[in-house]
Amino acid sequence: MVHYSSSRLCFKADVIEPLNDDDIFAVHTPVGVFQMSKAEFYNTFPNIVKTESYQKGRLYSMKTPTKKAIQFLTDVPPNLNIRSKVHKSNKPIRDLVGNGIREKIREIGRLWRMSEHNPRIDNDVLQNWEHMIDKWIADKNMPLIIRKDTNKRGQSFIHPSGRVIIVSDNTFAIWVYYCVINDMTYTLSQLKEMLSCNEIPMVFMQTKNILKNGKYKRPLGTYSLPEWKLCHIEPVGFNSNKSIEELDIKDIQEHFRKYANPNNMFVLPKEIGDLGEIQIFIDEQRNMSNPI
Repeated sequence: MVHYSSSRLCFKADVIEPLNDDDIFAVHTPVGVFQMSKAEFYNTFPNIVKTESYQKGRLYSMKTPTKKAIQFLTDVPPNLNIRSKVHKSNKPIRDLVGNGIREKIREIGRLWRMSEHNPRIDNDVLQNWEHMIDKWIADKNMPLIIRKDTNKRGQSFIHPSGRVIIVSDNTFAIWVYYCVINDMTYTLSQLKEMLSCNEIPMVFMQTKNILKNGKYKRPLGTYSLPEWKLCHIEPVGFNSNKSIEELDIKDIQEHFRKYANPNNMFVLPKEIGDLGEIQIFIDEQRNMSNPI
């Protein structure tokens, strides 16, 4: 799932187009979070997809959400009277979820945070990884790994800053979480060696495109988490239509910090993995080091 924020509901082609049909994207706006899959976007808004604004400008925005858009509205701020908002047809925008259901979702989030089935990670391991990530970012000879333009997975680029950038999907983050739940830690020099030997997985599985164009082709393999879905607490999206080369290196560094830091991750059993796409559930997972 990818997130971005906007002052109004907008659809960013550079964010949406690389997604698979079942992948979810969420747009955080002042009236709430609009959440849908790429397939739902295409099926619900086929005319938007065809517009010059979306195709060439790479961005289509709505001054006021339409009725079709409202069905995807979730997580309405409690102090906002959403019924007072009016869309173009002058019909009131309905809160289709309701605060009662939202509170139950929060409650489920707290239950999972405290659950005996929720993996607990040794604080020393977490601190070790957090300090290592700080050193990784500070070392300009270490490539930064990002989750953007995932159609370029496994490829690397030289950023104008001179920093090497590697493109992954969620594979690298899954590998990190596999390491921490198995009490595996590394020094920066060890990680440098592992990268040079292509021992760190960057792709979920090898495809013809990855085999042809990728430099970092190691698949996730035995490092997968078959019972779990990995989620991030703070969104790791760039909230930008810029290409990798156009992004500010500081934004890339901050992205990597959130993307790679196990303190910004949690897992859910795949049976209830979709809860990890709901912001009010995610918010309850912020204090994993002190779950009760």
